[in-house]
Amino acid sequence: MNELEQLEKAFSGDLDLVLFFVSWVKNGRNATKAYKELNPQVSEASAQVLGSRQLAKIDRLAVMKSYGIGLEEYLQQIKEGHEATKWNDFTGEREPDHSTRKAYNDKIGKLLGIENENNTLNQYNIDKIEVTPIDLVSLKSADVV
Repeated sequence: MNELEQLEKAFSGDLDLVLFFVSWVKNGRNATKAYKELNPQVSEASAQVLGSRQLAKIDRLAVMKSYGIGLEEYLQQIKEGHEATKWNDFTGEREPDHSTRKAYNDKIGKLLGIENENNTLNQYNIDKIEVTPIDLVSLKSADVV
């Protein structure tokens, strides 16, 4: 199986997408130039939009590999950023670098689905706990409240 056939298989038989991907890599990972190379009749503005749409169809892992980054390297980088430290100018010792860690914690939160794009926590509703007035009286008399 030659390289083109391997790529075609990786892209589920979509030869147009294979050609776009190869052109995208060849053009320095520029989607506009790649689309324009394959479709010289379109305007620059159309090539920007249509190139972006084509790029969105490509599997993210294939894009990462084109940059020489695999999933393991990506996750390792997040792990290292999560453990970032810096020198304390006063004590001369290493300490957690919270400003650097925050960006990595945000990324981990998004990957795990705990945070959203606005860096706010996702709300998870738990079934309501029914408390009756009798329960409140019992709690108050037990000095728990």
